[in-house]
Amino acid sequence: MKKSSEQTVISADKYYTITAANGKVVEVADFNPENGAAIQLWDYAGEDWQQWSFVRAGDGVYRICNKFTGKMLDLIAGGVVDGTWVHQWEGASGSSQLWVLESTGDGRVKIRSNLSGKCLDVVGMNQENGARLQIWQDVNGENQIWLVQEAKAVKKAARAKKAEAAPKAAAKKAAEPAKAEAKPAAKKPGRKPAAKKAAPKAELVKPAETTKALAEQPKTTKALTEKKAAPAKKAAPAKKAEPAKKAEPAKKAAPAKKTDKE
Repeated sequence: MKKSSEQTVISADKYYTITAANGKVVEVADFNPENGAAIQLWDYAGEDWQQWSFVRAGDGVYRICNKFTGKMLDLIAGGVVDGTWVHQWEGASGSSQLWVLESTGDGRVKIRSNLSGKCLDVVGMNQENGARLQIWQDVNGENQIWLVQEAKAVKKAARAKKAEAAPKAAAKKAAEPAKAEAKPAAKKPGRKPAAKKAAPKAELVKPAETTKALAEQPKTTKALTEKKAAPAKKAAPAKKAEPAKKAEPAKKAAPAKKTDKE
């Protein structure tokens, strides 16, 4: 069993963040509560799945338990070779869940597997969110050095940074509208006066044309009236009713005179 020297002070009733050299913290991927869920790095957001308690399992030896899932940091299949990945698993008596904090003398630590003696390490020295964790022989690299801090302290620091950034962001937003308003003000004097002078000319011409058109309308109306009146005179067909005079056959009653001669 490997013991640590100048260990970081750990309290059993507190939760901690485990921060990599790039500022990202160790978390359970996708806040998955199941056995076998991956362990990865991600930007700190103060979430429970990014916080860990250190459960004492001996002199300087701990089980590292996730606050959200209640499961332990564990070596897949109890592996001891370089490149063995780390996942979470329910608490067990096996040594694959035992870890030692070894001080680096600058407030940070190396987290060694008590089973293999190898260090908790970032796969491929990946600096991005989602980088997986493994164990690897000690190379004294930055990807094997961790800062263990009480979660509350980290959360307060994150809020302080946001509070400092907020006024700066507000000042930038306030400055941008002022610049945007200044530009239109310079363009308006040159464009609007010309537009206003042109507008009255167009309005004066239109009424004159409209007046001429209205003056011509009566002439057109008279012409239409005269043309319509002419067809009314042609409606004389009423005189054709004279055929009624041809009905004089009543005068042929002269045969009555022939009776006198008799």
